[in-house]
Amino acid sequence: MNVSIIVPCKEIDSMTIRCISECLKLDYESYEIIVLPDNSSKKSKDDRLRIINTGKVKPALKRNVGMENARGKFFAFIDSDAYPKKDWLKNAMKYFSDKKVGLVGGPNLTPRESNFAEKISGKVLSNFLVSGEASIRYKIVKNKYTNELPSCNYISRREISPKYTPYFLTAEDSKFCFDISKKGYEILYAGDVRVYHHRRDNLFKHLKQMFIYGRDIAWLSKKEFTLDKIYYSLLSLGVIGFVVGVISSFYSIFFRNIFLSILLAYLLLMLFTSFYRNIKYTFFVFLVSVGTHFSYGFGWLKGFFTKHKLDDRIK
Repeated sequence: MNVSIIVPCKEIDSMTIRCISECLKLDYESYEIIVLPDNSSKKSKDDRLRIINTGKVKPALKRNVGMENARGKFFAFIDSDAYPKKDWLKNAMKYFSDKKVGLVGGPNLTPRESNFAEKISGKVLSNFLVSGEASIRYKIVKNKYTNELPSCNYISRREISPKYTPYFLTAEDSKFCFDISKKGYEILYAGDVRVYHHRRDNLFKHLKQMFIYGRDIAWLSKKEFTLDKIYYSLLSLGVIGFVVGVISSFYSIFFRNIFLSILLAYLLLMLFTSFYRNIKYTFFVFLVSVGTHFSYGFGWLKGFFTKHKLDDRIK
């Protein structure tokens, strides 16, 4: 067995079934699929598929269970609300001929069948001015080395794969990548290693997700601080600047004019990068882009100024 595909999920619902179905169609010979629901009575009729009940635990712990039971030389991680292109594994595995590559991943694209909110979320996240370096996760660009990739789409070498830290709701994949990098291996983004990944099905859920992302990466950054992780705090600095600007505007016309000028420039820039021929798309992409900045920024501040209840166990 060469590759073990690991699929954490709460239940084997319609999206999980779609994920399994597309995985079974992959243009690759030696692989197995391990599906990890909380509790399911479903049985597999395909020898390549195993279902292992985990109980109600976080996705990180489910992935650990998957790795412990895997037979493959490589671990391929995908979310249950995602599904791969037929050439997903075939394209990924060729990059491991380079011995310095420890993990390969690629874009998780918004499916064509997604609803309006999902498509807006995908367009927002693929904007460099919203997501920065992480925007490559949501669009196809040239291959490049990067610091991290999301666990909805990456493949790692078994012998260097660390256990996931099970205490985060998110950011456990960031730490997984950081730990591989510490071992001297590269994280490679490859544009032809593609999956299709559903977004949150309404925009309020999207903003909540961005808040949690910011909070969890702040918790992680405090534990593993290096200068390059200052990058994750930039949106929180913008939020602080906004609050300070609003307050100072009440006391000084000079500061009010500066603040309003900067705010107007920011809004015009975000509007320009949100432009689509469809006016409805433009309006919502613009609003959600600004909302994403604030949600993530406030989330990061929440994580930075509060202690995770399991901080002492996160190593």
